[in-house]
Amino acid sequence: MSDPRKRACDELARLLASGDGARTARLLQLTETLASPEAPTPEVPGSKPDGPRPISIWVPRQRGGELIFERPEPLPLGDHYALRRAIEAKKARGSTRVCLFGESVAAGYLYAPHLTPAGVLNEQLGTTFEVIDLARTNETLASMRATIEASFQLDPDLLVIFAGNNWNLLETPAISPWVPGVRSRQRYAQALRRDGLDGPAELARRQITARAGELLAAVAELTRRRIPVIVVVPEVNLADWHDRQPVTWLPGDGSRRWHASYAEARSHLKTGRHRAALAVAEAMLELDGGRCPASHRLRVMALTTDGRLDEARRAAESEVTAADYPTLAFLSAPRAATWVQEFLRRASERHGFATVDLPRLFAEYPSEEDSESPLPGRSLFLDYCHLSAEGIELAMGAVADEILSDSDANPEPPTPVEPAVEALAKLGAAVHGAHRLLSVGDKRPHVEHWCREALAADPQISEAMRDLLRARCAPGPAVLTAAQQRNLASPHRLLLQHGWRWNHLDVEVIEALCTALEEAGHPIRDEIETLLLKHHAVGRRGVDLTRPPYLWEPLERFFPEATARRGLTGRATYRSPWPESGFCLITGADSDVALELTVRLPSIEGTPGGRRGEITVRVNGTMITTVPTGERWGRETIELPQQHLRRVINRVTLSWPPLPTVGAEVLESAIRRLESGVEADLHPVFGEVFSLMARRAQD
Repeated sequence: MSDPRKRACDELARLLASGDGARTARLLQLTETLASPEAPTPEVPGSKPDGPRPISIWVPRQRGGELIFERPEPLPLGDHYALRRAIEAKKARGSTRVCLFGESVAAGYLYAPHLTPAGVLNEQLGTTFEVIDLARTNETLASMRATIEASFQLDPDLLVIFAGNNWNLLETPAISPWVPGVRSRQRYAQALRRDGLDGPAELARRQITARAGELLAAVAELTRRRIPVIVVVPEVNLADWHDRQPVTWLPGDGSRRWHASYAEARSHLKTGRHRAALAVAEAMLELDGGRCPASHRLRVMALTTDGRLDEARRAAESEVTAADYPTLAFLSAPRAATWVQEFLRRASERHGFATVDLPRLFAEYPSEEDSESPLPGRSLFLDYCHLSAEGIELAMGAVADEILSDSDANPEPPTPVEPAVEALAKLGAAVHGAHRLLSVGDKRPHVEHWCREALAADPQISEAMRDLLRARCAPGPAVLTAAQQRNLASPHRLLLQHGWRWNHLDVEVIEALCTALEEAGHPIRDEIETLLLKHHAVGRRGVDLTRPPYLWEPLERFFPEATARRGLTGRATYRSPWPESGFCLITGADSDVALELTVRLPSIEGTPGGRRGEITVRVNGTMITTVPTGERWGRETIELPQQHLRRVINRVTLSWPPLPTVGAEVLESAIRRLESGVEADLHPVFGEVFSLMARRAQD
């Protein structure tokens, strides 16, 4: 006699294999009629230790009968933590121990390990204080809470918490249409269906404020008002940092009109018609409901040019708020939005914590470079949120004032920053900024500014710049080059933030460094062009320009594809979320180049007759030809004539056909996919490239 369970399983399998079977099962999961069994929470070995436990990366050790906390040797290219090797027991009577916690801004990113906020604060407070630096790059709320709790083994007298910038990117990774996990996708779909595109962003904010609230409540419970707590409310670069993102699908022809308006607004700004640009930007905000950061940035630029600076500040704050992780296409930069700042103010007041409010402090601070603008910019910031030496001194001076407010002491002036340290940080601002900045305008002025500033701070950094260029031109990983090994012994030793693991040509950095070095009297361009031609010039075998290192703007892709995040499914094709795709072609311009495209237009549900159109191929801005394409893969070979090619670096651009006018239908289809636990795109995919092979044409 057959097993009844087997018969039932066979019948269930047949039902699930039917047209609507899988969707029915997913809807049962969505409504929690069919719930996944809860996995038992595993016991974490050592989760309730009887003895000393690690404090972040510092582990307990016995040395000479005394308990210390010791960290491993840092890696050659640095790591996320302070360099202090050992933290000993508090010894001096009358000394005050301050523990500082936070993210990369609090860790002194781009200046560390040579200059850090903790070190500056210690100098300002004087010798009767000891500041323990427990900040780290890429800090999250969960790990910071664990570090704060463990830090009480150090007998702290005061806590300083400097966080909030990372929350928009690191705290809610599961609230995404791309992340694996059926239940996560279904929750995302529920939020979309209930509240539209505001739904996932609001879901993320609720989770973030709940976790941050729990952390601050735990700190209040640990200190019980016996230990003072200072919360530093972060500020971000509103003047100089852009967050160019494409819009999500809008109803009807909204997405098509938005992209056309974006191009129009940029053209107006480029030609000085700032009021026309403002009108177009405001029309874009009407289209996208204020949810796209790029629309706000265009408005910031137009308002600033028109002298309406208070309005420009509010528009810049709206740009930061609109950069919500759950609805981004491109990888954004960590920055604290106004709602994060306000949350920190309210929570600190509720728990009796003191605050150092950087938005208010910086707004009152006169700066030579930003003197005519209420938007904090590059005098206080190196990039999107990391502070300049001036910014660090000002912020930590306010913290020192708060700590010393009950005494007659005044903060000590910090030691001037060494020229080599200042130059290295500014070179880091150029390189890291080039990697992370998605500029609405031309990115090169931003990169060149910081290259020039680095040379002005210390002309001797020119050799580190040369080595960075040589490594970037190499045919293999930069970390394996002689230039990188040589730099390890340099007084301007470059670390991870300087892009040693970056696997792209970095043409913006190459051009900016060559320009700055040659302006300073260091000829380098001929050498670098020779290396690029030697290692990267197209030959008869050909190179695929859609693969590293030849993408012109590597982050101008859907961010899971750009970052290759672990656990996210990789793709065999290049997909463009933007109307144009740029690629870098290296050639001696001594012959024609044959370009073989294998492309298609991804199908979009509801498009009558399917997608069809023409791709326009340009080289260095000159139109070469158009290529007809549709939803089926097609291959076309074209010639790039020698007379249109530049020696060494060329930009090949594919301009895709306009979007179909079916935005509402596409969003509904995306929601249905997510409800079924299937990945979905909320942003249009303009085109897809399987390969873009460039070969030297036959002589």
